[in-house]
Amino acid sequence: METHSPVPDARGAEELLAHLDADRTALAPHVTTPTWYLTGMAGLAAVFVAAPLLGDRGSGLLTLLLAGALVLVTALRERRLVRPAGGGVAAGGTLAVLIGALLVLLSTSFGLVAADLRPWVALPALAAGALTYLLGRRLDRIAQERLARVR
Repeated sequence: METHSPVPDARGAEELLAHLDADRTALAPHVTTPTWYLTGMAGLAAVFVAAPLLGDRGSGLLTLLLAGALVLVTALRERRLVRPAGGGVAAGGTLAVLIGALLVLLSTSFGLVAADLRPWVALPALAAGALTYLLGRRLDRIAQERLARVR
């Protein structure tokens, strides 16, 4: 019994590559992150940064935000038929920038509340939402580029 398959001819190889390209094209829409997910995460980030407005009354807010994020992530996993590969250094760097920026904006909100400038907390909250949405789109593009490079 021979375990080696016969050497494919050039035409067979071209057909296989055409099937791979068709598969990649079919998978691309399932890798993209839906707008509802990014909008939901952006809203959660904005509420997180605006949390200092609640003062001592906001003790349960972090739990609600984590529950909301968990619901969004679970819904996204159910919707996606394909889990994209890790984004590598570019995605890790983008995520690190997002986390750092959210912490700086949260600190800014605490400072504004301490200075009794409560209405101005809306600015860092809006910035947190916009930044989360934009960097989420960037992460989405990174995943799509990685899928396009698979050969």
